[in-house]
Amino acid sequence: MKFLNARELDQIHFEAALQLQHRLDIARDPGIPSTPAGELRATFDDNASENAHHERIVAFDDSEAVAIGHLELTCDPANTTLAIVEIAPVHSEASMSVLSELLKMARADGRTSVIAWGDCTPEADAFWTGLGAELRSTEQESDLDLASVDADLMSRWIDAAPDDIELVHWKRCCPDEHIDALVATANAMNEAPTDDLEIADTVYDTAILRDDFDARDALGIDYLGILAVCADGSAAGATEVFVNRFRPAIAWQWNTVVLPPYRGRRIGRWMKAAMWRRLRADAPEVATLRTGNADSNAAMLAINTEMGFQPSHLMGCWQADVQMLNQGMSPSARKRSTASAGRPAMTPSTGKSMSSA
Repeated sequence: MKFLNARELDQIHFEAALQLQHRLDIARDPGIPSTPAGELRATFDDNASENAHHERIVAFDDSEAVAIGHLELTCDPANTTLAIVEIAPVHSEASMSVLSELLKMARADGRTSVIAWGDCTPEADAFWTGLGAELRSTEQESDLDLASVDADLMSRWIDAAPDDIELVHWKRCCPDEHIDALVATANAMNEAPTDDLEIADTVYDTAILRDDFDARDALGIDYLGILAVCADGSAAGATEVFVNRFRPAIAWQWNTVVLPPYRGRRIGRWMKAAMWRRLRADAPEVATLRTGNADSNAAMLAINTEMGFQPSHLMGCWQADVQMLNQGMSPSARKRSTASAGRPAMTPSTGKSMSSA
């Protein structure tokens, strides 16, 4: 088995990686278009952000691509010992080999703790727990068919908006006059639960957010934002949607937050209804909106359920020390991992959307 840097693949190896990605896409989301070549190239090339460094490798068995690994090394001063990894698939011999390569990179950068992120299937849970990692957090992904949303309901949510707050719409880059308000909403997201994950809060500023705007654009993502702004220019809340220019049929509902002094005024419903109306008017190619939520976030789940979101995937975060994972890759530990495959995954418990009823 050989491992190649995803940024340096020649055309033959890239085509093999694309075939693997298509198999993964079809297995996970058979009703959604598979990743096109341009999107995969942009993903493999991704390292535009100054907020985190990304490394991706592809494992090959002869000429066949068998696994893809992603390592994220945050530049956040509060999380300099943390690495985030994703491997697909996560239940094969190749997965173990890819993990070994990613851990070498993490150790070389001084990282001592790893959070593994991905679908929380019985196979994935057995893989990670068999190596000694613990499932520390789960998140429920849900999908919304935009065409099926009750337009009259959205109108009622918009009509119930408070008179002392206005919505500001932006695309790609937040206007300079509102960037401080957006920073306030980003930092408010630190109140979102992280369960038992050992991860520090990120303190956002204008430089971090502007760099994020550029990084998203380089990946082919249209960053659509709505800010709820008070008369003095301060923030009451925000919601964000990412539209993939390569595959616009499915978009991501990202952070939605209402700041504590403004909760209970139906601002969350207002913003989400306004975003739905905006997508239908300005991005009619978007058919599905996907989001992730904590099972404990009753207020946001109530909004999403009322809109018509339906559960699609359970996601998980497993965490362990780098040293523990290395020990877990011993032959005896790998036998235990195989023997434990098939036990049920834990139920959902956390997400990143804040209460915003």
